[in-house]
Amino acid sequence: MGTAEKIRACRVRAGKSAQQVASELGLNDAWYRDLESYDDELTSTLTIFQALQLASLLGVRLEDLLTENVPSSSRIALLDLPSMVKGHIAREGISIEEFESRVGWELQEFLQAPVKAAAELPIMFLRDVSGPLGINWLSLAPEQDAH
Repeated sequence: MGTAEKIRACRVRAGKSAQQVASELGLNDAWYRDLESYDDELTSTLTIFQALQLASLLGVRLEDLLTENVPSSSRIALLDLPSMVKGHIAREGISIEEFESRVGWELQEFLQAPVKAAAELPIMFLRDVSGPLGINWLSLAPEQDAH
C-alpha cells in the first residue's frame, strides 16, 4: 500500500472527511486530494511539522503513513543536523557550495536556523540533505505515539 492510499485509509478509519482534514491542516481541498492521490505528495509538499500534524489528526504515527521505517533508537535531533552537515563537508574536503550543488538546495538559512527552515521547506529538503550523510530523514521527526 502506497503513502496516498495509507493516508486515505487512515482518514476513513478515523471517521473524518477529506474536507475536515484539509481544513484542520490549513490546506485547500485540491492540495489535500493530491495527498490522497499521489504517493510522493506528502514528502514533496508538506513540511515535517505538517506531516506530523496530519498523522496526529488521523490517530497514527508518521511512520504509519509511509513505506519506510526507522527504529526509534536512531532518532536525531533536528538541531544536530547542521553540525552533521558541517562535519560531512569537512570530512569530504568540499565547500558548502559544492554540497549545496550535490543536494540541490541552498543551505545557509538552514545551517543558521534549522527549525525555521524545516517549518518552511518540504520534507524532500530533509531527505535530500540527510541522504548523503547516511541518515534516514524520518529519524529527524520526533517520536510519536499513535492515538
